[in-house]
Amino acid sequence: MKYSLININIFTFVLLVISFYSAKLSAAEETLPLSSYFTETWNTGDGLPHNGINAISQTSDGYLWIATWGGFARFNGREFTIFSRGSSAGLPDSAVKSLTATPSGKLLVAGARGGLSERYKNQWSPGQPAEAMINHAIYDNNQNLWLALEGQGLVYRDMKTHQDTVIINDIRAYKILQDNKGIIWVATNKGVFSVTDKTIVRHFDQKYGLPSKSVQDLILTHDNHLVVATQQGVYKFIDGNFQSLHTQLVNDRVNSLLEDSAHNLWIGTDNRGLFRLSHNKLEQLSNQTDLPKNKISTLFQDKERSIWIGTNSGLFRLREVPFVTVTTKHGLSGNYVRSILSHSDGSLWIGTSKGLNKLNKLNNNVISSINETSSDKKLSILSLAETPDKQVLVGTYHSGLFITTENGLEELLTTKDGLPSNEIRSILVDSSKTIWIGTTYGLVKASPNNDIEIFNKERGLPANFIMALAEDELGKIWIGTVEGIASFSQGDIQTFSLDDTLDAEYVFGFHVENNTLWMATDRGLVNIDVVTNAVSAVTKEDGLPVDKIFQIVEDKTDTFWLTSNNGVINVNKSAIHDVLQKSTQYVDYNFFSQGFSLLNFQINSGSTPSATLHNDGNVWVATAKGVSYIDESRLKTMSQTSIPVVIEQLEVDGKYYPIKPSVTLPAGTSQITIHYAGLGYLMPKHISYQTKLVGFDKEWKNKHKNTFTEFTSLTPGNYTFHMRAKYPNGKWQDKVATINLIITPYYWQTTWFKLIIVILLLLSLYIIYRYRMVSIQRSQIKLKELVAQQTLELQTQSELFSYQAKHDQLTGLCNRRAFDEWCNDDLKEANKNSKPLTIAILDIDHFKSVNDEYSHLTGDKVIKKVADTLLDLAQKSSQQIKLARWGGEEFTLLINNDVEKSYDFCELVRLTIKKQNLSHLADDLSITISIGLTDNKERHEYDKMLSHADQALYFAKQNGRDQVQVYQVKNHENREK
Repeated sequence: MKYSLININIFTFVLLVISFYSAKLSAAEETLPLSSYFTETWNTGDGLPHNGINAISQTSDGYLWIATWGGFARFNGREFTIFSRGSSAGLPDSAVKSLTATPSGKLLVAGARGGLSERYKNQWSPGQPAEAMINHAIYDNNQNLWLALEGQGLVYRDMKTHQDTVIINDIRAYKILQDNKGIIWVATNKGVFSVTDKTIVRHFDQKYGLPSKSVQDLILTHDNHLVVATQQGVYKFIDGNFQSLHTQLVNDRVNSLLEDSAHNLWIGTDNRGLFRLSHNKLEQLSNQTDLPKNKISTLFQDKERSIWIGTNSGLFRLREVPFVTVTTKHGLSGNYVRSILSHSDGSLWIGTSKGLNKLNKLNNNVISSINETSSDKKLSILSLAETPDKQVLVGTYHSGLFITTENGLEELLTTKDGLPSNEIRSILVDSSKTIWIGTTYGLVKASPNNDIEIFNKERGLPANFIMALAEDELGKIWIGTVEGIASFSQGDIQTFSLDDTLDAEYVFGFHVENNTLWMATDRGLVNIDVVTNAVSAVTKEDGLPVDKIFQIVEDKTDTFWLTSNNGVINVNKSAIHDVLQKSTQYVDYNFFSQGFSLLNFQINSGSTPSATLHNDGNVWVATAKGVSYIDESRLKTMSQTSIPVVIEQLEVDGKYYPIKPSVTLPAGTSQITIHYAGLGYLMPKHISYQTKLVGFDKEWKNKHKNTFTEFTSLTPGNYTFHMRAKYPNGKWQDKVATINLIITPYYWQTTWFKLIIVILLLLSLYIIYRYRMVSIQRSQIKLKELVAQQTLELQTQSELFSYQAKHDQLTGLCNRRAFDEWCNDDLKEANKNSKPLTIAILDIDHFKSVNDEYSHLTGDKVIKKVADTLLDLAQKSSQQIKLARWGGEEFTLLINNDVEKSYDFCELVRLTIKKQNLSHLADDLSITISIGLTDNKERHEYDKMLSHADQALYFAKQNGRDQVQVYQVKNHENREK
């Protein structure tokens, strides 16, 4: 799937910004600005049977249906299910031209070779073929059929007698509709025809205002006006004649029409893209942007008000999105935005790193550029801050500190004035009007009387590279560096090490509230009580999707917005506190990435502030392609959208059962798999699911984004399966998909059989009791033997548990716990005897893509294959090597050798895995690995060696993957600069 934002050249930026702040109308009246639509595309590479789209429709159950020249497809938002010749639909040819959905839930499919089939309640009923290809088919008000045939005109079929009557002959009929008076209208290659009572036929051509061109489409508007699309413009039927709808369309070859729920008219052309007519204003989405160059053959609006566009180049969709992005198209100096500042005067200041006049100001719906007074300066802006007199301080990449004046940007402080570096990552103006400047070579304190004091590592800071600054409610200054944090209060510096307890080093940003300091770090979200200095954290181990958090912004609803290089995380503060207080194990969050209309999911770091809550109530973030904001009202509206839910597939012990309200399963049923879907198309990959099996579950089970659930070894009985869904931030829908399951018992599982068994058991117990009373001594001996046997079994089981505690179930390798014990013991021995010891961390590249594209089962097989290869190479190696599965797709190696010789072994591992043929696991599957390693030459502590190996692995990943990297100090120091 390919994503892109529509570039609408005919709109001025003023219109765009007005759309940003416009009040929301009701769904029936709202006209979404074209600039606010987000485009998505699908083609054969995404699962469509053919790129030539002929028709689009949506059935009452929520499914979208797409007709193509290579068959038709059912779409659930994530995948296409294809129906072609020979499928259950029973069509004589794969080419499908017409899809008609009825309010009662029927779907009428028609196409080549006169093929006709109806779907109702998941059952297909093929109909009697017509004499020629059916371009369109509809049911009339009496549920009889009307067929528009290629070259053979209009045919009426009585569904009681199944007799066909030719109403209009020897023409190409393209489209049919019935108006509110029961009149049938037909678009043909010879104009428009109307049919009344199946007998009165009228022909409308040039004499009635139509051009001498074929009519391709026709629609009936909400006010019951007939509008037709011709190969020479669009015309509206008024007072018995056709009049041109718009003068700018008179020469356009128009193929398709759509009136949306806001009563706007969408017009698809042959070669000029898509038009929208709204309140007599014509707007264009040309094929010079993101729409196809080939003709637009069909248009459709779904129940969520997205516009679907069928073309000869595939399927396109325009949808509403919660994110809006401002780029150079709208007036920014550059798209690479590093810092944004919400000013107290209501303006938004935007610092970029490319283009001229890189500081922009968004104020009163207008973007302006701030000129640089020194023409020889080419500033790249890293940080922004507001002064008490409402000026803006500007930190740059290599030119020092600037300040805004009436003339523009003027130089304020550089290395010539005492700054230790001209690279300024963070600026803070504290409550005493002192300016704190964070540079890459130390912290600068500039007092109001212009005195400058420098703090660095020699004066107590954990590092010279300053990333973030903040002042808490007690007046304490907090300093974030690349090696932890420090606080400054009344001349004293106190250092806090996050490496020992949290394995965190980089501190990218702060958020202060109620004597609490929140930190965005490279190991998650860290909290410090500024009174007690108690430290706690929510990390990836607690459920966060990423390790690195760049900025923390709190909105007006007590919600945190956390930025990362993979998108924006939305999490309620109560969910954070639940994890911190151990009342829940994993944090509940929403993750917004590129699929939510972010042009680039990389939210920039290393500069402050890179995200802010503006006075418009929206959270703005700096990205690698513009500045984006989250429109809360849109997100709320989308979250509350109702999602139809369906059960798609029932698999029982490898056999598929038809989906019915109630299904009876055979005795001995052991494994039941139910596949389901939420038919929401705004955010299909972000729908969350809950299931409940009445008779087994006592409450709803969270399935997150999984679209199937499994049950094993259910006892015979009656069960009812329920499924429901919701969008991010939404409430669980009232709509529930349900299926009843009846598991038949074996005869020995019936009540009467159990009753007989109970009687026999009681009788046997009585006999045993009498016998035991007679032979008590023998029983005591047997009891002792039994106790001895059970003791032996417990010992055996204990040994098994001990083995399982140190071994990975999937690969058979030792696990992280065993590896930790090896390392601690071997490292002490190696250090004691001055012997080399190397730790290596191996990670499978792009492993998430393997799971997403081939399934998690294939992913497990890949992990097992890598494990087997590692074990084989280690056993063949002359070096002493210990292996473990570290977790997920990561493995660790402990090599009793120096890093140079260990590197050779790791390179052998990399090449061996890269060359392996994995076609037996999946077609076109191949993998590569990245390895980071270090030895005990410099570091003798296990956790430091492990950290350095992880940093070397990170460097390998960031520099192209498929490589082995030895830890280098310089790579670590430059990693986030």
